[in-house]
Amino acid sequence: MTIPCSFDIQNEFEGLLISTCKAEWVIYNQNTQLVNHTTENLPKKDCTTTFNNMQPGHSKTYYFRLECPSRLIWTYTNDSVKINVTDNPPSPTLTPSTLEVKEGTSVRLTCSAPAPCPSDPPALTWSPKLGESQVKLQENQDKTQFQTSVLTFIASHSHDGEKISCTAVYNKQDGNPSVSVTTDLTARILFPPVILDSSICTRAANHVRCSCETVGSSLMLQWVVDGQQVIHSNMISISTETLNSTHLKSVIIVNEPQDRNLSSLLCFSFNSVGSARKQFCTECSITGNHSVSIMSVQCVCLNKCRYRVLLSIYLTVFCNTTVRKGSNFEIKCDITYNLFSINLLNLKTGGRFRL
Repeated sequence: MTIPCSFDIQNEFEGLLISTCKAEWVIYNQNTQLVNHTTENLPKKDCTTTFNNMQPGHSKTYYFRLECPSRLIWTYTNDSVKINVTDNPPSPTLTPSTLEVKEGTSVRLTCSAPAPCPSDPPALTWSPKLGESQVKLQENQDKTQFQTSVLTFIASHSHDGEKISCTAVYNKQDGNPSVSVTTDLTARILFPPVILDSSICTRAANHVRCSCETVGSSLMLQWVVDGQQVIHSNMISISTETLNSTHLKSVIIVNEPQDRNLSSLLCFSFNSVGSARKQFCTECSITGNHSVSIMSVQCVCLNKCRYRVLLSIYLTVFCNTTVRKGSNFEIKCDITYNLFSINLLNLKTGGRFRL
């Protein structure tokens, strides 16, 4: 442990302050003193002192005493230092103490811990290792010292909710095991929503069911038709489930869809940093044809999705399957379109094919 210290003496004693003078740290009106220490440079009035192997029993109030071979002997009773020795060092300090930033932001975290013994400062480590860190021993205005480690990284949505900790490890001079203390914070990374590809619609005879899954921070989700928000009613059922802190799923079921125009149905997800939307195709007409070649059958599946405000979109998919000569076969063409997933065509034919 190091105590920063300086002192003054009266002008008449200046010549008596020499290198053989000694510094003592004593308890007032007692002969008890701290031993096993080194002092910086008394002739320059620097009484900064480093004590070794401090124990809890040394926790007392001490006064600086100057003793020189001549008549210069003085105890500075107007100033004292209270020493408190504990088995557990103080926890390191994180700056800032909380972290809430947008994705893509450059983050700088500083961990600092007291270094009561500058010759053996605490070792600082980060968990997890998100980026580069720089360690430096620094000095306070009162000349006490502390160890710092600066961690820099780019915030990613994968860091959201992650616990970032800094651990300080102090070695003991008496040979006992080292002591470690930790401080942590939970990262809050704000990122815009993304609607997942698992968001689909299925259609039955009397209802349409669409599900929308989105990930992002502090999510909100709405269903919209013709620019108007759809709300729960007798004919429309909407349920929303929070899968985790950044994952939201909503399901809308529309009964008797033939009585409604759902061509502009979309899922709209938003938060404070952005938004995402996905339009679903719920009105599709399907046509198909097939042709026979020597060793394979080719079917052409045509999916036509009609929109009220957009031009008709045609999507053609070629599906090939190999069949043996003279055998019966069944062709099934499936396609997943970014707005709607449906089995487009189920063609059956049979017979013997000859060259």
